[in-house]
Amino acid sequence: MYAILINVLFLLVVLLITQHIIEIYTKKPTRKLIKIYSFLAGLISIFFCMTFPFSVNEGFIVDIRIVPFIMASLYGGPLVSVGLYVFIVLYRFVIGVDFGFWGTILNYSVIPLLTFICFKRFIKSETTHKLLISLSVIIFHLSLGYFIYSNIFVSHTPLNITLLGNLIKIICIILCVLTLERIRMNYQIRNKIVDIEKMEILSHLSASISHEIRNGLTGAKGFMQLLKENEGDLQKQKYIGIALDELERSEIIIRDFLTFAKPAPEKIEKINMEHFLNYIIELVSPISNMNSIEVKKSLSPFWIIGDRRIIQQAFLNIFKNAIEAMPNGGQLVISMKSHKNMYEISIEDTGVGMDREQIERLGKPYFTTKGQKGTGLGMMVAYRVIEELNGKIKVTSQIGKGTTFTIYLPRSFHNSENVIIDPSVCNVKHNK
Repeated sequence: MYAILINVLFLLVVLLITQHIIEIYTKKPTRKLIKIYSFLAGLISIFFCMTFPFSVNEGFIVDIRIVPFIMASLYGGPLVSVGLYVFIVLYRFVIGVDFGFWGTILNYSVIPLLTFICFKRFIKSETTHKLLISLSVIIFHLSLGYFIYSNIFVSHTPLNITLLGNLIKIICIILCVLTLERIRMNYQIRNKIVDIEKMEILSHLSASISHEIRNGLTGAKGFMQLLKENEGDLQKQKYIGIALDELERSEIIIRDFLTFAKPAPEKIEKINMEHFLNYIIELVSPISNMNSIEVKKSLSPFWIIGDRRIIQQAFLNIFKNAIEAMPNGGQLVISMKSHKNMYEISIEDTGVGMDREQIERLGKPYFTTKGQKGTGLGMMVAYRVIEELNGKIKVTSQIGKGTTFTIYLPRSFHNSENVIIDPSVCNVKHNK
């Protein structure tokens, strides 16, 4: 059984290499890259497993090639599974055409089929479900193999060797899934830490310079307005108007910086989200009408606790982004649902849409889909404010079909202070 242990060693080496590659590779791996790596890792593991097998008797050998085959198939997809199946059959043909060869063709052909059925669910599942799916696949394979080698191609393999080999394969499957999921989780944690560090740096920088710049802009804007009122030359009035527009745009950017740098609420109150969203829809109605955008809404009353000013800015940024994504007109649908522990607000547009990479970078520093026209601050503010409310944002999109922002807000707002609501005025007092 030393050959089986060598097989296990090859498997562990591939997992270790995977860990190092993930640590070195800083970018988020694309689906195509994952498929390529899954195929190559599976191919190498299967090759070594089949090269160093454990011979049971004439025509029959035992190895754990099924483990990397299943892992590469479930993580890589049906195309990877078919490619590896072809390799297994060809290499087994090179080793020798015997009863084991025909058994391999039958027994391993079920893996691509099961991958086709399970792949999408597997990729979207949490670790526990991935483990269950993987175990179901290998148990089905082992059961089918037992039937084939007991009734069609009789191998006369001792029962203790069969059971031990099957147990090792099952343990290896569990080990691989847990290790790969741990690698994936470590990668996500590392990226999250990097994002937090970037946000902290940007937050401190924003807070330190925004107030001073805003004060200067306010003074300059006041004097420009005075000049425009007293200026009789129409050409000069036009130039002053352009200058005022640019000052206004700069002031909006500074306000976003300030909100991002200090999202902590200043005035806490109870907010009726139905009325609140209706108000924001009214605010953006001139822009939506100008762009021939039909706004549909399905709202219901629910309440949250927070600072109306910064929450308004967050939702306003999302609404404006959705409208700007439909330069040739379209439909904006705002709807609300109530769940057991949270409220769901959906903002759906029929605009240009985004690819997966753009969705992943939304809310990150310095990223915008508007080119030189945008700063990326709007979505950074939106994500930061929703996080401060203990909520989360989920984005789904298709290029050319549109984007849906789904915002989840908890039913109760948790704060370090005790909050007492006066129903008569719907304001919030603080007991420190």
